[in-house]
This record gives sequence, structure tokens and C-alpha cells, in this order.
Amino acid sequence: MRRREIDRDIVVLLLTTLLMVLTWVGFEAYRAYVDTSTPADIEKFLKPIDPTIDKMFLDKLNLRYP
Repeated sequence: MRRREIDRDIVVLLLTTLLMVLTWVGFEAYRAYVDTSTPADIEKFLKPIDPTIDKMFLDKLNLRYP
């Protein structure tokens, strides 16, 4: 009789986990569908990085972490 009780607990745990995962996936799909970010918002993150090395910054860094 004890075996059936353990099996039932495992099934309840698995079903609860499945429900949580499906809810999570559904929420993320909905959030991606209604996302209002525009390419203009993304352009500010795509600026090129300055390729020059700041010698003063490296010297300060070297003094801090010898």
C-alpha cells in the first residue's frame, strides 16, 4: 500500500512541474510576441567599440592590481 502512495506523490510532482514549465514557456512566447522594441532602440547597443588603448587606464589598473 505504501508503494502506491509514493507513486501518486511522484505523479503529482511531475504534473505540477509540467504545468509550471508549460506556463513559463507560454508566458515567454507571449512576451516575445508583444515585445515592442524597435530597431531604433537596438541601434544604441550596436555602436562600434573604440579600438584605441587607453594607456592611462592601463597604468592605473596596473597600480591597483600589481
